[in-house]
Amino acid sequence: MSQVGLAAQAGVSRQLVGAVEAGRHLPRVDAALALADALGVATEELFSDERAMPAGIAGPAPPPGTPVRLGRVGDRLVCAPAPSTGERWEPADAVLRPDGPELFPGARPGAVAVGCDPALGLAAALGSRRGAPRLLALATSTASAIEALAAGRAHAAVAHGPEGRFPPPPPGMRLHRWHVARWQVGLAAPVGLPPGWAQEALMGRRRVIQREEGAGSQATFERCVEAAAGRIPGGPLVAGHLEAARRAVTDGLVAVTIEPAARALGLAFHPLEQHGAQLWVPDQWHLEPGVVALADLLVSPALRRHLEAVGGYDLAECGEPVPA
Repeated sequence: MSQVGLAAQAGVSRQLVGAVEAGRHLPRVDAALALADALGVATEELFSDERAMPAGIAGPAPPPGTPVRLGRVGDRLVCAPAPSTGERWEPADAVLRPDGPELFPGARPGAVAVGCDPALGLAAALGSRRGAPRLLALATSTASAIEALAAGRAHAAVAHGPEGRFPPPPPGMRLHRWHVARWQVGLAAPVGLPPGWAQEALMGRRRVIQREEGAGSQATFERCVEAAAGRIPGGPLVAGHLEAARRAVTDGLVAVTIEPAARALGLAFHPLEQHGAQLWVPDQWHLEPGVVALADLLVSPALRRHLEAVGGYDLAECGEPVPA
Protein backbone atom coordinates (compact mmCIF):
# COMPACT_ATOMS: atom_id res chain seq x y z
CA MET A 1 0.00 0.00 0.00
CA SER A 2 1.38 3.44 -0.89
CA GLN A 3 1.60 6.27 1.63
CA VAL A 4 -1.08 8.16 -0.35
CA GLY A 5 -3.40 5.14 -0.33
CA LEU A 6 -2.89 4.46 3.37
CA ALA A 7 -3.44 8.13 4.20
CA ALA A 8 -6.70 8.22 2.25
CA GLN A 9 -8.00 5.03 3.84
CA ALA A 10 -7.10 6.15 7.37
CA GLY A 11 -8.29 9.73 6.88
CA VAL A 12 -4.92 11.31 7.74
CA SER A 13 -2.39 13.31 5.73
CA ARG A 14 0.27 11.69 3.53
CA GLN A 15 2.85 13.77 5.42
CA LEU A 16 1.80 12.20 8.72
CA VAL A 17 2.13 8.70 7.25
CA GLY A 18 5.61 9.51 5.96
CA ALA A 19 6.72 10.97 9.29
CA VAL A 20 5.44 7.95 11.24
CA GLU A 21 7.04 5.51 8.80
CA ALA A 22 10.40 7.31 9.09
CA GLY A 23 10.21 7.29 12.89
CA ARG A 24 10.08 11.08 13.15
CA HIS A 25 6.61 11.29 14.69
CA LEU A 26 4.23 9.36 16.94
CA PRO A 27 0.56 9.90 15.97
CA ARG A 28 -2.21 10.82 18.38
CA VAL A 29 -4.36 7.98 19.66
CA ASP A 30 -7.14 8.58 17.11
CA ALA A 31 -4.71 8.65 14.19
CA ALA A 32 -2.89 5.57 15.48
CA LEU A 33 -6.18 3.65 15.72
CA ALA A 34 -7.15 4.74 12.19
CA LEU A 35 -3.78 3.65 10.74
CA ALA A 36 -3.94 0.28 12.49
CA ASP A 37 -7.53 -0.27 11.31
CA ALA A 38 -6.59 0.59 7.71
CA LEU A 39 -3.75 -1.95 7.83
CA GLY A 40 -5.84 -4.61 9.56
CA VAL A 41 -3.54 -4.98 12.58
CA ALA A 42 -3.74 -4.18 16.28
CA THR A 43 -2.40 -0.79 17.32
CA GLU A 44 -0.01 -2.52 19.76
CA GLU A 45 1.44 -4.58 16.90
CA LEU A 46 1.81 -1.57 14.59
CA PHE A 47 3.69 0.49 17.17
CA SER A 48 5.31 -2.33 19.13
CA ASP A 49 8.82 -0.95 18.59
CA GLU A 50 7.76 2.32 20.25
CA ARG A 51 6.36 0.52 23.30
CA ALA A 52 9.32 -1.81 23.74
CA MET A 53 11.65 -0.98 26.62
CA PRO A 54 14.52 1.03 25.09
CA ALA A 55 18.13 0.04 25.67
CA GLY A 56 20.36 2.27 27.77
CA ILE A 57 22.86 4.22 25.68
CA ALA A 58 25.73 4.06 28.16
CA GLY A 59 24.83 1.32 30.61
CA PRO A 60 21.55 -0.34 31.59
CA ALA A 61 18.23 1.39 30.97
CA PRO A 62 17.07 3.35 34.05
CA PRO A 63 14.21 1.97 36.17
CA PRO A 64 10.50 2.64 35.49
CA GLY A 65 9.41 6.09 36.53
CA THR A 66 12.57 7.76 35.22
CA PRO A 67 12.23 10.73 32.82
CA VAL A 68 14.41 9.95 29.81
CA ARG A 69 15.64 11.34 26.52
CA LEU A 70 15.13 9.03 23.55
CA GLY A 71 17.18 8.26 20.46
CA ARG A 72 16.71 5.90 17.56
CA VAL A 73 19.71 4.08 16.09
CA GLY A 74 18.47 2.19 13.05
CA ASP A 75 15.39 0.31 14.26
CA ARG A 76 16.54 0.39 17.87
CA LEU A 77 15.09 2.72 20.49
CA VAL A 78 17.68 3.86 23.08
CA CYS A 79 17.50 6.14 26.10
CA ALA A 80 19.40 8.05 28.76
CA PRO A 81 18.12 9.71 31.96
CA ALA A 82 17.08 13.33 31.38
CA PRO A 83 19.62 15.48 33.25
CA SER A 84 18.68 17.98 35.94
CA THR A 85 21.63 20.36 36.13
CA GLY A 86 22.13 23.98 37.03
CA GLU A 87 18.98 25.88 37.97
CA ARG A 88 16.44 24.28 35.64
CA TRP A 89 14.80 20.98 34.74
CA GLU A 90 16.07 19.70 31.41
CA PRO A 91 13.29 18.57 29.05
CA ALA A 92 12.62 14.83 28.74
CA ASP A 93 11.06 12.89 25.86
CA ALA A 94 9.25 10.28 27.91
CA VAL A 95 8.79 8.58 31.25
CA LEU A 96 9.72 4.91 31.39
CA ARG A 97 6.87 2.59 32.36
CA PRO A 98 7.15 -1.16 33.00
CA ASP A 99 5.94 -1.89 29.45
CA GLY A 100 7.92 0.85 27.68
CA PRO A 101 8.23 4.63 27.33
CA GLU A 102 5.25 6.94 27.77
CA LEU A 103 6.05 9.76 25.36
CA PHE A 104 5.40 13.42 26.06
CA PRO A 105 3.54 15.44 23.39
CA GLY A 106 5.77 16.43 20.52
CA ALA A 107 8.62 14.13 21.54
CA ARG A 108 10.57 12.43 18.78
CA PRO A 109 13.65 10.21 19.11
CA GLY A 110 16.76 11.76 17.56
CA ALA A 111 20.21 10.77 16.39
CA VAL A 112 22.64 9.90 19.20
CA ALA A 113 26.16 11.23 19.77
CA VAL A 114 28.19 10.38 22.88
CA GLY A 115 31.45 11.64 24.37
CA CYS A 116 32.91 13.84 27.08
CA ASP A 117 33.70 17.10 25.28
CA PRO A 118 31.06 19.72 26.24
CA ALA A 119 31.37 20.99 22.65
CA LEU A 120 29.14 18.05 21.66
CA GLY A 121 26.21 19.39 23.68
CA LEU A 122 26.88 22.90 22.37
CA ALA A 123 26.75 21.62 18.78
CA ALA A 124 23.42 19.88 19.48
CA ALA A 125 21.97 23.10 20.91
CA LEU A 126 23.19 25.17 17.94
CA GLY A 127 21.74 22.61 15.54
CA SER A 128 18.37 22.88 17.29
CA ARG A 129 18.42 26.66 16.80
CA ARG A 130 18.98 26.15 13.09
CA GLY A 131 16.15 23.64 12.77
CA ALA A 132 18.58 20.77 12.09
CA PRO A 133 17.50 17.15 12.73
CA ARG A 134 17.37 16.45 16.45
CA LEU A 135 20.59 15.24 18.08
CA LEU A 136 20.75 13.66 21.54
CA ALA A 137 24.21 14.51 22.95
CA LEU A 138 25.17 12.43 25.99
CA ALA A 139 28.21 13.02 28.23
CA THR A 140 30.20 9.79 28.68
CA SER A 141 33.81 8.73 28.98
CA THR A 142 35.73 7.85 25.82
CA ALA A 143 35.62 4.16 26.75
CA SER A 144 31.84 4.25 27.26
CA ALA A 145 31.40 6.19 24.01
CA ILE A 146 33.35 3.60 22.02
CA GLU A 147 31.41 0.80 23.71
CA ALA A 148 28.08 2.44 22.79
CA LEU A 149 29.28 2.81 19.20
CA ALA A 150 30.33 -0.86 19.02
CA ALA A 151 27.01 -2.02 20.51
CA GLY A 152 24.93 -0.03 18.01
CA ARG A 153 23.52 2.32 20.65
CA ALA A 154 24.94 5.54 19.13
CA HIS A 155 25.48 7.06 15.69
CA ALA A 156 28.61 9.01 16.62
CA ALA A 157 31.22 9.26 19.38
CA VAL A 158 33.80 11.83 20.43
CA ALA A 159 37.00 10.07 21.49
CA HIS A 160 40.13 11.73 22.80
CA GLY A 161 43.66 10.87 23.80
CA PRO A 162 47.26 12.10 23.73
CA GLU A 163 49.40 11.89 20.61
CA GLY A 164 50.53 8.27 20.18
CA ARG A 165 48.07 6.92 22.77
CA PHE A 166 44.75 7.39 21.03
CA PRO A 167 42.22 4.65 21.90
CA PRO A 168 41.64 1.96 19.27
CA PRO A 169 38.29 1.90 17.43
CA PRO A 170 35.89 -1.05 17.76
CA PRO A 171 37.36 -4.11 15.99
CA GLY A 172 36.31 -4.44 12.35
CA MET A 173 34.36 -1.16 12.32
CA ARG A 174 34.93 1.21 9.39
CA LEU A 175 34.84 4.78 10.61
CA HIS A 176 34.60 8.28 9.21
CA ARG A 177 36.66 10.59 11.44
CA TRP A 178 36.88 14.35 11.84
CA HIS A 179 39.12 16.49 14.02
CA VAL A 180 37.21 18.35 16.75
CA ALA A 181 39.86 20.16 18.82
CA ARG A 182 42.94 19.90 20.99
CA TRP A 183 42.93 20.87 24.64
CA GLN A 184 44.83 20.32 27.87
CA VAL A 185 43.76 17.69 30.39
CA GLY A 186 44.67 18.65 33.93
CA LEU A 187 43.55 19.57 37.42
CA ALA A 188 41.14 22.38 38.25
CA ALA A 189 40.51 23.93 41.64
CA PRO A 190 38.71 26.90 43.17
CA VAL A 191 40.78 30.06 43.10
CA GLY A 192 42.25 30.70 46.53
CA LEU A 193 43.48 27.23 47.46
CA PRO A 194 46.94 27.36 49.03
CA PRO A 195 49.91 27.12 46.61
CA GLY A 196 50.96 23.55 45.81
CA TRP A 197 47.42 22.18 45.60
CA ALA A 198 48.09 20.37 42.32
CA GLN A 199 51.17 18.58 43.68
CA GLU A 200 49.27 17.65 46.82
CA ALA A 201 46.55 16.11 44.64
CA LEU A 202 49.10 14.10 42.64
CA MET A 203 50.69 12.84 45.86
CA GLY A 204 47.31 11.69 47.20
CA ARG A 205 47.13 14.30 49.96
CA ARG A 206 43.97 15.99 48.63
CA ARG A 207 40.58 14.57 47.70
CA VAL A 208 40.09 14.75 43.95
CA ILE A 209 36.92 14.60 41.84
CA GLN A 210 37.75 11.95 39.24
CA ARG A 211 36.40 10.12 36.20
CA GLU A 212 35.56 6.45 35.90
CA GLU A 213 38.04 3.84 34.71
CA GLY A 214 38.36 4.05 30.92
CA ALA A 215 38.11 7.84 30.75
CA GLY A 216 41.02 9.36 28.85
CA SER A 217 41.47 12.16 31.39
CA GLN A 218 41.49 9.67 34.28
CA ALA A 219 44.22 7.66 32.55
CA THR A 220 46.27 10.86 32.22
CA PHE A 221 45.79 11.63 35.91
CA GLU A 222 46.86 8.14 36.94
CA ARG A 223 49.98 8.29 34.74
CA CYS A 224 50.96 11.60 36.33
CA VAL A 225 50.35 10.25 39.84
CA GLU A 226 52.62 7.31 39.02
CA ALA A 227 55.30 9.64 37.60
CA ALA A 228 55.17 11.73 40.80
CA ALA A 229 55.50 8.56 42.93
CA GLY A 230 52.21 9.47 44.56
CA ARG A 231 49.00 7.53 45.15
CA ILE A 232 45.48 7.78 43.75
CA PRO A 233 43.46 9.85 46.24
CA GLY A 234 39.86 9.34 47.23
CA GLY A 235 37.07 11.44 45.82
CA PRO A 236 33.73 11.32 43.97
CA LEU A 237 33.40 9.99 40.41
CA VAL A 238 31.56 12.02 37.76
CA ALA A 239 30.47 11.41 34.15
CA GLY A 240 31.91 14.39 32.27
CA HIS A 241 34.43 17.23 32.26
CA LEU A 242 31.88 19.95 32.85
CA GLU A 243 30.28 18.07 35.74
CA ALA A 244 33.74 17.65 37.28
CA ALA A 245 34.37 21.40 37.04
CA ARG A 246 30.95 22.18 38.54
CA ARG A 247 31.63 19.86 41.46
CA ALA A 248 34.97 21.58 42.04
CA VAL A 249 33.06 24.85 42.45
CA THR A 250 30.33 23.48 44.74
CA ASP A 251 32.50 21.10 46.80
CA GLY A 252 35.71 23.14 46.96
CA LEU A 253 37.76 20.18 45.71
CA VAL A 254 40.37 19.60 43.02
CA ALA A 255 38.92 17.97 39.86
CA VAL A 256 40.26 16.05 36.86
CA THR A 257 38.93 17.93 33.84
CA ILE A 258 39.91 19.89 30.73
CA GLU A 259 41.05 23.49 30.42
CA PRO A 260 37.90 24.77 28.62
CA ALA A 261 35.66 23.46 31.43
CA ALA A 262 37.92 25.02 34.08
CA ARG A 263 37.94 28.37 32.26
CA ALA A 264 34.18 28.37 31.79
CA LEU A 265 33.65 28.14 35.56
CA GLY A 266 36.46 30.48 36.63
CA LEU A 267 38.68 27.79 38.16
CA ALA A 268 42.43 27.70 38.50
CA PHE A 269 43.94 25.11 36.13
CA HIS A 270 47.10 23.00 36.24
CA PRO A 271 47.80 21.29 32.86
CA LEU A 272 49.00 17.69 32.75
CA GLU A 273 48.81 16.53 29.11
CA GLN A 274 47.54 17.71 25.70
CA HIS A 275 44.83 15.61 24.06
CA GLY A 276 43.24 15.60 20.64
CA ALA A 277 39.51 14.98 20.25
CA GLN A 278 37.95 13.35 17.18
CA LEU A 279 34.38 12.65 16.02
CA TRP A 280 33.96 9.00 15.00
CA VAL A 281 31.02 7.83 12.85
CA PRO A 282 30.57 4.23 11.63
CA ASP A 283 30.25 3.88 7.87
CA GLN A 284 26.56 2.89 8.00
CA TRP A 285 25.60 6.09 9.84
CA HIS A 286 27.65 8.79 8.12
CA LEU A 287 24.64 9.88 5.99
CA GLU A 288 22.22 9.92 8.94
CA PRO A 289 20.65 13.43 8.84
CA GLY A 290 21.57 14.20 12.45
CA VAL A 291 25.16 13.12 11.86
CA VAL A 292 25.42 15.15 8.65
CA ALA A 293 24.17 18.21 10.54
CA LEU A 294 26.74 17.59 13.30
CA ALA A 295 29.60 17.28 10.79
CA ASP A 296 28.43 20.51 9.13
CA LEU A 297 28.41 22.29 12.49
CA LEU A 298 32.04 21.32 13.12
CA VAL A 299 33.11 23.58 10.26
CA SER A 300 30.60 26.33 11.01
CA PRO A 301 31.72 29.81 12.12
CA ALA A 302 29.00 29.71 14.79
CA LEU A 303 30.51 26.76 16.68
CA ARG A 304 34.03 28.15 16.30
CA ARG A 305 33.00 31.52 17.75
CA HIS A 306 31.32 29.89 20.73
CA LEU A 307 34.33 27.68 21.50
CA GLU A 308 36.77 30.56 21.07
CA ALA A 309 34.68 32.55 23.56
CA VAL A 310 35.00 29.71 26.11
CA GLY A 311 38.77 29.50 25.61
CA GLY A 312 41.19 26.62 25.97
CA TYR A 313 40.38 25.11 22.57
CA ASP A 314 42.93 24.70 19.78
CA LEU A 315 40.66 24.68 16.72
CA ALA A 316 43.33 24.70 14.02
CA GLU A 317 41.99 21.51 12.38
CA CYS A 318 38.37 21.55 13.59
CA GLY A 319 36.11 19.81 11.07
CA GLU A 320 38.93 18.44 8.91
CA PRO A 321 38.77 14.71 8.05
CA VAL A 322 41.28 12.46 9.82
CA PRO A 323 43.23 10.38 7.27
CA ALA A 324 42.39 6.68 7.41
